[in-house]
Amino acid sequence: MRVLVAGDWHLSPESPVIHGRLARAFLTRARAEGATVVLNGDVFEDLFAGERRARAAHPGVTAAMDALAREGRLLQARGNHDPGAGADRIVIDVPGLGRVLVAHGDAADPLHASAAGRLGDAISRRFGRLALVRGAARLAEAAATAIAGARIRALFRRRCLVLVEREGFALGVFGHVHFPHLVPGDRYVNAGGLRGRTLSYVAIDPSGPRLLSLSAQEVGGGDGNGPEMG
Repeated sequence: MRVLVAGDWHLSPESPVIHGRLARAFLTRARAEGATVVLNGDVFEDLFAGERRARAAHPGVTAAMDALAREGRLLQARGNHDPGAGADRIVIDVPGLGRVLVAHGDAADPLHASAAGRLGDAISRRFGRLALVRGAARLAEAAATAIAGARIRALFRRRCLVLVEREGFALGVFGHVHFPHLVPGDRYVNAGGLRGRTLSYVAIDPSGPRLLSLSAQEVGGGDGNGPEMG
């Protein structure tokens, strides 16, 4: 049994071409090796781009997802940027390892759960397709990361671990913070996301989890912006 968990791709019409290529290559390779894929939220940027526009800009990714789904090897959890994408959580029984929880984790984000975070989320949902709002949101995120990124990630991990331990999971795989994390013996794992020219993900089998990545060099080219071709 081999399960691959990935997410936080935020694919939209404005994504760099290489992001679509990396996502499609990940899905295609997973299918070729017979793995089950769990997409753990924020795969498409539905919040700012709109569901139809985001998917239409990446037909190759959508086709690869559909191929896995037809074979019964695609599971999807929702994120805060694609709330209609799937379930709140996915539980997988891995022989030799135990019950594994896969959830996006946005509910554990201290900023997202705050009054300011809820206000920002409401504004984003109503006006997020406006370029000015998208730009302001990106600046705010960059500022928060620069000021308190490590502290926020540490608190996020602790809150996720409370859930994992309270419900008796062997492991919890989360996303949302866009920062990969896997430490031997730690029951909190984060698959990271699609940043720059690298797509990070988590592979799970009876021997345990591994943090892996797919680079632009492995799929070739693609530095431009704009929709994916074919």
